[in-house]
Amino acid sequence: MKKLFLFSLLLLLWTSCQDRPTALSSPDAAATPTATKTVDTLSAIVAQVRGRNRLHTTEFQIHKVVLYEDKAKLGGKLLDIDMPGHRKIAVPIDITLKGYIDFKGFSAANVKLIDSLAILTLPDPGVTVTSLTVDRKHTRQYVSIARANFSDAEITRLVRQGEDSVMRHISRFGIVEAARESAARTLVPLLCRMGFKESNIIVRFRKDFNADEIRRFVTPFKAH
Repeated sequence: MKKLFLFSLLLLLWTSCQDRPTALSSPDAAATPTATKTVDTLSAIVAQVRGRNRLHTTEFQIHKVVLYEDKAKLGGKLLDIDMPGHRKIAVPIDITLKGYIDFKGFSAANVKLIDSLAILTLPDPGVTVTSLTVDRKHTRQYVSIARANFSDAEITRLVRQGEDSVMRHISRFGIVEAARESAARTLVPLLCRMGFKESNIIVRFRKDFNADEIRRFVTPFKAH
């Protein structure tokens, strides 16, 4: 009787082992759900970011006074004599700069997902001079009796020189860093709503730009 019971128990155990599903599966089958989820997440991020189109990230108001002095000369290479009298001018100008990031070319290449970490590489920033005004009311000329006042063409040329001076020093304003921080304030909440933790989101540019590179991002003012 005991032998029969033991045989029945062994038979039951063997049958249950045979019915248990195998734990072995192909690597591709196991990886497919994760890979699909990653692709879906990338697509969702790209769609959300590209939906921002051109994101205006920062604005700067620059006030500059252009100073100029000239002295009339007589003669040429061998004779250089100052004429009597002088001309000086101070021209106040106000320049508005707007930084932006254009997301129309944003793609999966701009996103890297590492486990729960999301790294977004922003497109290069741009800067537009949206306005340039001359404060003619407070423009001051100091001209001797023997000399003529500055012409409108001369003042216009000085204003352009003032704008060029601002552009040469644009890297000092921190406009690129301000653009990155503003973009992060827009994009980080977006990714948080998609399930990422704020501490696991990195928003960056592809490199640190030098002064010459930043100047190339600028579109000068175009009067309408």
